Amino acid sequence: MEKVLEILGLRVYYELPQGTVKAVDGVDLDVFKGEILGIAGESGSGKSTLALTIAGLLRPPAKVISGKVLFRGIDILRLSNDELRSIRGRKIGIIFQDPVTYLNPIYTVGFQVGEVFEAHRGGKILKYLNEVINLFKAVKIGDPERRVYSYPHQLSGGMKQRVLISMAIAEKPELIVADEPTSALDVTIQAEIVELLNEIRKELNTSIVFITHDLALLLEIADRIAVMYAGKLVEVGKTYEIYKDPLHPYTKALISVLRYERKRRPTPIKGSIPSLINPPPGCRFHPRCPYVLPKCSQVDPKLVNVNGRYVSCLLVGGSDGGGS
Repeated sequence: MEKVLEILGLRVYYELPQGTVKAVDGVDLDVFKGEILGIAGESGSGKSTLALTIAGLLRPPAKVISGKVLFRGIDILRLSNDELRSIRGRKIGIIFQDPVTYLNPIYTVGFQVGEVFEAHRGGKILKYLNEVINLFKAVKIGDPERRVYSYPHQLSGGMKQRVLISMAIAEKPELIVADEPTSALDVTIQAEIVELLNEIRKELNTSIVFITHDLALLLEIADRIAVMYAGKLVEVGKTYEIYKDPLHPYTKALISVLRYERKRRPTPIKGSIPSLINPPPGCRFHPRCPYVLPKCSQVDPKLVNVNGRYVSCLLVGGSDGGGS
């Protein structure tokens, strides 16, 4: 399969007064042409840091310690700000979590979407008005000829999110990074946004990295799922395989919550995600794992290929040492 993005040995740390936060600590991951790759995990697992790194939007105190993020073979971590700007928005689109934060309240939404075209093509924003209206039609914003003159406060939450999506797809990018794009929306609007992203993926043949804490949402939209825990990947595989037969104990626990019946309540995962300043030795999940072995507190398992699935667990595949 054709790779659009390749992440190799990525480590991103935050240098804080309290200590060093190992937010992403050795991640290897591929994104293929035309697929939706879901990244799931609890808050604090490193998902959003990974998204910002892919988009070239990391800011201090975040620092890339090691690794590569190859977009079409080009390491975006080595690009200058000008080179990043030529890719971001044109080749890589970004959909953020909270449109209220990313839409300027003093400009119309049509003007703000038009800025995407201006940044990459030059000229005055007004010349792109028809293209903005067509984008609003594509993301199913009603009465687009009028809405281009609306301010963010005049739109609903779902409508504002559609404006952000129109920004992300304006230049028909090869890759879209969607960081919790539905978390601030109600369930009905979530379903509409998920359906819209799926339609965009098919129409543009673009790849989407869909990041969320909601595993159930990924089961509906993702072709593959990567599960993160405490800065590391613990399992990567096809969506239906992960749902049918999760291999890592953490993934098993997440899936069990989705499967529970009325007469059988789900078993909660004991404890909480560890501090990324001082993570536990060995496997980071071992303090919460119901299947823990004595060596799990000593050995950091590698992410290994188990019949096409990638799993980081001493109980699966027998891998030990190093870790990634």
